[in-house]
Amino acid sequence: MKYLILLNVLDKIREEAPNLMSKTYKSNSSVDKINYSRSRAFIHLYLKVSFGILDFMEREWFITDKAYDGGVDGYYLDKDTRVIYFIQSKFRASSANFECKEISLNEILVMNIERIIDGEVNDENGNSYNGKIKQLQREISELHDVARYSYKVVILANLSGVTTSQLKKLTSEFNSEVFDYNRSYNELAPRYIWYLLYCV
Repeated sequence: MKYLILLNVLDKIREEAPNLMSKTYKSNSSVDKINYSRSRAFIHLYLKVSFGILDFMEREWFITDKAYDGGVDGYYLDKDTRVIYFIQSKFRASSANFECKEISLNEILVMNIERIIDGEVNDENGNSYNGKIKQLQREISELHDVARYSYKVVILANLSGVTTSQLKKLTSEFNSEVFDYNRSYNELAPRYIWYLLYCV
């Protein structure tokens, strides 16, 4: 039941997409396209309820999930708290997988956060980062007093059996926060529904 509510929320977010994004978000021509658009909508959900970004295209700006994204699916620069967020997301297309399947440690390790922060233009294999990652690098370089900013990794996936100190080692010693299926069901989805009821 809770997974179905989450799917309804993600589909509402897909409906928010303007016509110019309809190919990415509104296509129902195949199961794969629906699941892909829901996976991106999952990142939209986090950005909307965590940072209050109501405008669809403003949120879309922060989604980097494409080829050569350095393992980073999205980001956000919070200039009020001086925190730069790096998002890794794993949406699952069935309730069983969403509730039970975990992100692998290798999927966390592929996040090139240090290289991105250092302004490297290529990954370790020599592939040029995509335009959205270069956009992120440009925005970091333009921050006033960037040395006073901290970094945080947000994992939108299940991850158990890993201590805070172990997770820090996986994320280049940056602080991190995990939104597993429980937090998605009990925090993200309800807060989106609250936005629908009171902020529209």
